[in-house]
Amino acid sequence: MDKIKEFILGIKEKLFPSGGKKSFLAEMRSGNKVPREKVDWETWKRRNLNLNGLGKLVWIILRFVIIVGISYMILYPFLVKFVVALSSTEDIVDNTVMYIPRQGSTYFIERAMLNMNYWTAFINTALLSLIVAACQLFVASVVGYGFARFKFKGRDLLFVMVLLTLMIPAQTIQLPLFVRFSHFLGTDLSLINTYWPLVILSALGLGLKNGLYIYLMRQFFRGLPKELENSAYIDGAGFFRTFFSIMLPNAANMMITVFLFGFTWQWTDTTYNSMLLPKLEILANKAANVASSIKDEAQQMAINDTACLLIILPLLIVFLFAQRYFIQSIERSGLVE
Repeated sequence: MDKIKEFILGIKEKLFPSGGKKSFLAEMRSGNKVPREKVDWETWKRRNLNLNGLGKLVWIILRFVIIVGISYMILYPFLVKFVVALSSTEDIVDNTVMYIPRQGSTYFIERAMLNMNYWTAFINTALLSLIVAACQLFVASVVGYGFARFKFKGRDLLFVMVLLTLMIPAQTIQLPLFVRFSHFLGTDLSLINTYWPLVILSALGLGLKNGLYIYLMRQFFRGLPKELENSAYIDGAGFFRTFFSIMLPNAANMMITVFLFGFTWQWTDTTYNSMLLPKLEILANKAANVASSIKDEAQQMAINDTACLLIILPLLIVFLFAQRYFIQSIERSGLVE
């Protein structure tokens, strides 16, 4: 039909020439074929050359500026620490050196690793963080599932109390915790400078940020369809089998996120570590005194920056490998009630 229409219009043009160029709208109304480039341009003008289109353009530019500004604020300190770590002792006092070291050296990296006894502290910190994060993950999963799926008297009150633990600064309970663990259960047994205080706190749901992890798991479980559990119950599965075989596998992404949160916060914690583990060789404790034996102020700052970079670098590597699970879980947590 299109070919017949084009043939008739061609004959009509030959018999009755227009003598002038038609407008775009006239061409469209007449049914003649218009070049695709012209159609696209006219469509773009109608959609964007108006107040609505200008508003969208302004929002795109504003959003770009905000993202670039926030990215700069976050990344700039890391870039500075990285440059300082690769600078020589002459570069840090040379005012002409900005972002690229003139001589370059690994002196500050080697000195920071030596002062921190880095690899021993690294192993101790990794082991402690893994144990604490695993305990917090297990407690948050069980308690969060209970708050999400079971109705019992006082449930809402208990959940509010869990949230209140996030509002109490850890510094306010430092002294009572120290006294309790230095005379554990009222005896002369002292658990200070061992892993046990942090393990006990995490296993009882009182560890660092434990309330946040319980909240995240609770919100995630509330977003899962109840038909999953009902099907398992119909098939004869009990509570524990349903929880471990059905619910936990579906919450794998959120569990990875909670584990990463617990691991990261324990890795960089200075509140509980300095109070309950003051003599234990872990990175957070070592970083506090890494430059105490150095007299020069500029070198002290450089070694402190390098030590911070050495502590954060393993966490960045872990995040690069686990960011997909982290983003997927955050997209679903807290969005469904």
